[in-house]
Amino acid sequence: MSKILIIVTKGDVGGAQMSVLNLAKKLKNSGEDISIGFGKGDFLKKELTQSSIPFYQFKYLKRTHRPLANLLFVYELRTFLNKNDFQVVHFNSSNSLFGAIGAKLSKRKIKTVFTLRGMSILDRNYQTNPILKLIYFWLFKFLLLFIDAKIFVSQHNYEFAKFIKLVKDGTVIYNGLPKDELQFLPKNESRKFFNDNVGSNLDDKFIIGSIGRLDYAKNYEFLINNFKKIIAIKPNAVLIIIGGGEEKNSYQRLIDNQKLNDKILLFNEIASAYRYINGFDLFILPSRYEGLSITLIEALSSSVPILASAVGGNNELLPNEQELFELNDINDFVDKFKILVKDTEARENIVKRNNQKSNEFDISITAKKYLEIYRA
Repeated sequence: MSKILIIVTKGDVGGAQMSVLNLAKKLKNSGEDISIGFGKGDFLKKELTQSSIPFYQFKYLKRTHRPLANLLFVYELRTFLNKNDFQVVHFNSSNSLFGAIGAKLSKRKIKTVFTLRGMSILDRNYQTNPILKLIYFWLFKFLLLFIDAKIFVSQHNYEFAKFIKLVKDGTVIYNGLPKDELQFLPKNESRKFFNDNVGSNLDDKFIIGSIGRLDYAKNYEFLINNFKKIIAIKPNAVLIIIGGGEEKNSYQRLIDNQKLNDKILLFNEIASAYRYINGFDLFILPSRYEGLSITLIEALSSSVPILASAVGGNNELLPNEQELFELNDINDFVDKFKILVKDTEARENIVKRNNQKSNEFDISITAKKYLEIYRA
């Protein structure tokens, strides 16, 4: 049995963190020797303590563009690995990837694994300076030289990485959830939670909901800017977005400017926010790019239909074309939205097919495939 260290940059609530946590808990329960490494953040610290999984917080592991901090993490991890007998180190985020240099420079023979959970700045839908994209491409290309096994969470991202010649080979392993442990609150309890938080009664509203970081990737400005068109179709519609992030203030200003304060409600980050999905009437994720969204996998098991942008692994998650719209195409969005709002039979059939599809994303399948990689 190998001693395995799984590393992610931050310990806050997020998709990568939930993936790491679910994987670690499943591997531990299977008898594997698992430890977790991360930088700042209390969410993982609390969850791992409750699960009796050893963890280490690295001082210099952080989400940053500063070369010095990344180099200090290389040295910090190398020193740590020299003192601890790990055979496998599994990296799960861009900044953690720098640690692969430290792993290969340590005195131990360590197998390195990296999961690309999304293409981020390299994604074709990420709009930025082409020169910056080129710099990041070659940086990733260099760091991947220190990786023995490259994992992708969607076939879409794997094929794209090969197309741009970032990698020649790799393996696709879908994110998984402990499906039997998911505990959705009933609709009435979720609605009560929403009512208590906004200080008014939303029971007669058509609640459109989303859970995700308030940042560039999730593209929530698409919903905010077009919400008046949604109201024209469904006058009693309100939008609830659960999540924290760097764009929260700019999103609130946008809501204020549109005079939609009573229609669009920003909730703070909530641990296990998926529990409230059944309080929504429709779950929406308008992302610019995705790897394989943990939130969408959770929503697949709910009693609520989904409408998501056709990016990244979303096409592999959602079995119904009715639930996918072309990125930032408001006409396609409106067409799909009308059907999901007005056709009760279509909604029920979609939810049924989603529940069946969710069985393909069980953490047992994910953990088994990672163990094969660790032991190869």
